[in-house]
Amino acid sequence: MIFCSPCQFDIWLANTTANYPVCLMRILIVDDEANARYGMSKAIRGEDREILEADNGETAFELIRGRSPDLVFLDLNMPGIHGLELLGMLQRDPPLQLPEIIVVTANDTLGQAVECIRKGASDFLAKPFEVEHLRAIVRRSHERVRLQTESTNLQSQLRGTRSCGQLLGVSPAMQQLFDQIRRAATSDLPVLIRGESGTGKELVARELHSQSSRRDKPMVAINTAAIAENLIESELFGHVKGAFTGADRNRDGVFRQANGGTLFLDEIGDMPLNIQPRLLRVLQEGFLQPVGSEQTIQVDVRLISATHQDLETSIEEKSFRQDLYFRLKGIELRLPPLRQRPEDLILLSHEYAPDRKLSNECLASMLEYSWPGNVRELKQRLQSAVVMTDSVVLEPSHLGLAASSRQGANMGFEPYFDLPLTEAKSRLVDDFEREAIVRALKHEAGNISGAARRLGIHRQNLQQKLKQLEIEIPNSERESE
Repeated sequence: MIFCSPCQFDIWLANTTANYPVCLMRILIVDDEANARYGMSKAIRGEDREILEADNGETAFELIRGRSPDLVFLDLNMPGIHGLELLGMLQRDPPLQLPEIIVVTANDTLGQAVECIRKGASDFLAKPFEVEHLRAIVRRSHERVRLQTESTNLQSQLRGTRSCGQLLGVSPAMQQLFDQIRRAATSDLPVLIRGESGTGKELVARELHSQSSRRDKPMVAINTAAIAENLIESELFGHVKGAFTGADRNRDGVFRQANGGTLFLDEIGDMPLNIQPRLLRVLQEGFLQPVGSEQTIQVDVRLISATHQDLETSIEEKSFRQDLYFRLKGIELRLPPLRQRPEDLILLSHEYAPDRKLSNECLASMLEYSWPGNVRELKQRLQSAVVMTDSVVLEPSHLGLAASSRQGANMGFEPYFDLPLTEAKSRLVDDFEREAIVRALKHEAGNISGAARRLGIHRQNLQQKLKQLEIEIPNSERESE
């Protein structure tokens, strides 16, 4: 669309934006002369515009990276970092979103302006310029920002029906989780992510970081269960040279590595009890003390932790501190297991095996299967099937699943049909609970705490059910407790 005059553009802009909400635009003016910045700012200010100023290239570079302006007016001739040099810095170390850059130049430097366009500038504004010309540039840029914002919002809404970062799901449970992630990302409160193994707890943590104001800072992730107990204190808080045998140099811990950003501690429920007070102190005071040092160091991190364990039971068993639990649980997110979101099976199957189809029998078998390994297990089975078979249509055997037994499902109720309804219902519930508990114990090799976590009940409740339903556990398995 071509406009013959600023007036025609203004009429079109007024008509097309009348029904849209106000879109805030951020503008950066870079000029070493205060009067020039003031005059330009006065000419283009408005309620829907935020004006930033910089009197040198260094400040401008930091503002572009930290404040993400939509439009930059860049004077070329400045002491220190020249405008052309600043464009080169932005090319070498680009921000997440590169702004539209208008080079402001005198007539005798038009050649440099052309070079600036080659280095990423959008256009140039020659001095002396008409105020209306300046305002027209801003209006056009503002319309571009508005259209981009509308497009981004629309794409986000469309993606929101199926994804949040690398998390996929159309089920109500996942839609609710996506909304919770978006809300939690706006805060600096600690987040505790609960969920079974394979549900995507680290993906949630990374999405919380990427949507937060700390996204330009580091995110550091560690699995506390995978670190030797005698090393975890050093891993978290760092150490100084000579603090212990083998400490031949100073080392920053993960808290200092993540300073200004996000620290993700996976499997927090496995953290040794003797380390928990030190972690609590860092969270409360914002200071840490490296191993072997008398110096305290201030840190600023947002802590995200995750566990598949029943922390409430761990508190009762005195293996996890209650005060630390409440400190970690600023916001709690619970990830649904795959068996509770059957609506997502087809979506996930298409994601992990995009060139294959599921037979009706395969889909029925997938719906019947409990998926103890959750999405991680589904991904592994599908990717293995893609490699190991040339068939376009996947069958239960390709995924290592038993054929569906749905056709004969009603036969399982036959023993109850001759009983009074109340008695039949009571016996059916007992039989179902017995089968579910036996299966959970089998999956957890007889470990009662693990079976309780799998079933989503407290350990004491499971022990009561074992007695009530007269379920025996072999002595060798009891000993594993």
